[in-house]
Order: sequence, then structure tokens, then C-alpha cells
Amino acid sequence: MLPDEKPSFLLDTGPLSVLCSFPIKQSPFINVVSQYAKILLPNAVMDEIGEAGKMSRIVPSLLKRDIVFSIEAPPTPAILDTAYGKILGPGERSVIKCGLNTALPIVLDDQDAFIIACRFGLHPMGFQDFIVQLVTEYTLPKAVAVEIIRLSARQFPAVYLVHTLDMLS
Repeated sequence: MLPDEKPSFLLDTGPLSVLCSFPIKQSPFINVVSQYAKILLPNAVMDEIGEAGKMSRIVPSLLKRDIVFSIEAPPTPAILDTAYGKILGPGERSVIKCGLNTALPIVLDDQDAFIIACRFGLHPMGFQDFIVQLVTEYTLPKAVAVEIIRLSARQFPAVYLVHTLDMLS
């Protein structure tokens, strides 16, 4: 990666929703996070967004401004659809397929999707770990990360907050 190039991450609908829903200084998190990371959304996530109220109004504008980017999910491995189609949504399956196809890091919020991604040899991360990684491996300011973690804390199990803040100290 070039020094001025941002790292790319594949996001599912849930983590994207957190980025779009919570503000820092009256602006959604995604406007800040996108300065430090390239956010890729598989096509099935884009389809889910079309049905998702607030995000269906926000994401098209983000695409036009090159804040988020769409990526086509490959059809394989088909076992994701045949074996896991009843417990994973199309967005989660497309994130896993893209992760397998590109070796890019994936950000998931669903426990079943997380476990299944691990079974395929991926190393998924949750939203809070995504924010921590942007601090520890890239250039997201720690103070911004702490604000994001604190403001979005109610979206996650309460016990995660202390550990996540400790990871940032």
C-alpha cells in the first residue's frame, strides 16, 4: 500500500448502519472514517440498503461522492448459499464471498456470519475492532476513535466497551 493510499474494508449492512447513523459534530461517522479507510459494499449489501430506510437515503449520495464503493460478489463458493442460506442474509454471504475472493478484511456484526467466515479461513472483525485497527495500524486519531466507540457503545454488548477502550489506551 502506498503511503497516501487508504486501506480497504468490506462491510456488511450492520456495521455500515452504525457508520451512517451516529454523528460526530453533526456528521455521520462514515464521513470521518472514510478519510482513513476505503469502504467497499458488496452488491447484496447494496440491495439490502435499498430497503433500509435512512441508509437508502444516505448511501447513494456516498457512492456518488466516492465515500463508499460497490463491489460485485462472486457466485462462489456456492456452499455459502446452499448450506448457510437459511441463517445468513444475502449481504453477509456476499461479504464473505468477497472476502474470500479479494483477501480484504471483512467487518461483520452477526455472530453466525462471524463464525461461518472463520470456518472459511477468514479473520472477520466486529465494528469496534475495525475502529481500533484504523488507529493501531493506520492513522485514525485515537480521540476520534474513542468518540466513535463511546457514541456507538449501546449497539454492542456493554462488556465490550471497557475492553475496546483499553485497546485504545
